[in-house]
Amino acid sequence: MRAVLVFCEGTHDVVFVERSLGACANCERMKRSIRELPSPFGAGRTVPKGLIAQRLDELAVEHLALQEDYPPTPQFKSVVVDAAKDVMFTLIRAGGKGKAKQVLRLVEYVDALMDAGGHDVTEHAVAFLYDANDAGLRTTVSEFRSAYAPYYGDLDDVAHAQWLRTNATPVGLYVFHAEGEETGTLEHHTAPMVAVEWPDRYDAASRFIDENRKPEHAISGNEARRLKAVITAAGQFDHPGRPLGTVLAQNGLPSERYRASGAANALASFLLSAPWRSIDGASNNAVTSAAGGHR
Repeated sequence: MRAVLVFCEGTHDVVFVERSLGACANCERMKRSIRELPSPFGAGRTVPKGLIAQRLDELAVEHLALQEDYPPTPQFKSVVVDAAKDVMFTLIRAGGKGKAKQVLRLVEYVDALMDAGGHDVTEHAVAFLYDANDAGLRTTVSEFRSAYAPYYGDLDDVAHAQWLRTNATPVGLYVFHAEGEETGTLEHHTAPMVAVEWPDRYDAASRFIDENRKPEHAISGNEARRLKAVITAAGQFDHPGRPLGTVLAQNGLPSERYRASGAANALASFLLSAPWRSIDGASNNAVTSAAGGHR
């Protein structure tokens, strides 16, 4: 089996990846206990305790307040499987661009376990998913290169929706941005999906948000936050009090909306196009590009 570690910024990003792979690529969520996951992520057939359980054991928690997020990011959230290609996508909530040091500690840990061999998973690649936000696509790509080059080496050829074989593992980058724009976020794609599915609810939620917000509110002056508020409000009829991720999840937004989404299809194509090391384990720094990356 092969594995792709997919580092996402937030929980709703994890949900979008999971739903996109399911609706657009016929992947299924792996419903196993942590112990039963393929090793080295789970105990599998080869190790007494998998890396996810080991990491939870090793995390220092006594210094945390009860109100703090646990476990700390990066958090393993879900595993989605492409049975036809024998590939598992391990979805991880990374917590944003500023978490590169924490992410790299986990990546290095996984790489060391994989290099030891003898696991159910024999090859892996690593994908990073970000929002362009107001900084823009090119700045986001540049910041990624600077943050991760100390570990992976030369990343000058990495770009949006592309993979690069490095001296460590193949690395891919995908940046959510508005269609035809440099800036934007995932919400610029999920909002139209919600608007098509629940047009009356979406219009009413938009009016409520826009007619009642004040300049000092967090959603004023930030379109991504405004869209999050509108999407969440529109989804409350079936999921009262639940967050954005629930609205986008399996029992929220129907699969048809994902199958019709250019962003969902482009993301699924990108993840499915992950390259692997050559037979001798060497790197040739080749770049691969997934067709259909949104621009």
